[in-house]
Amino acid sequence: MEELTRTAKRVDGEKVDVLLRISTPPSTLRIRLIDEEFEHVYEEVDLLECLKSARRDLEGMGLLLCCQGARLNVFPSGMTRQMSEGRLAYSLQAGRVPSDDDLVDIFAPADCSEVATLEDQLAAVRELFRMK
Repeated sequence: MEELTRTAKRVDGEKVDVLLRISTPPSTLRIRLIDEEFEHVYEEVDLLECLKSARRDLEGMGLLLCCQGARLNVFPSGMTRQMSEGRLAYSLQAGRVPSDDDLVDIFAPADCSEVATLEDQLAAVRELFRMK
């Protein structure tokens, strides 16, 4: 089991420390808000789905998790997702074909100014692919 501490931000800008415990197989993410009474375990088909479920719950609490997987332009490919159990995704750039150099760990820290909701992330990726 891997244990990481990340930051989440509230709408008002307040920062909250979040403890992540990641394990495979099965793909499991345990998330706990440090100094608050929230802890939940997510077991999904892969780690990306675990992260998405956790983000959905955090968003319901007015929090955005500041990790690479929550950045507007980060999206997985099917093959990379399968090969890494959902741990790796591409940092996409308009007009550029992604390469292995663009792979990011979805749980790596990200600047809180670069993260978004699941809905906004999907809209941004669709725009990148012109899939409105």
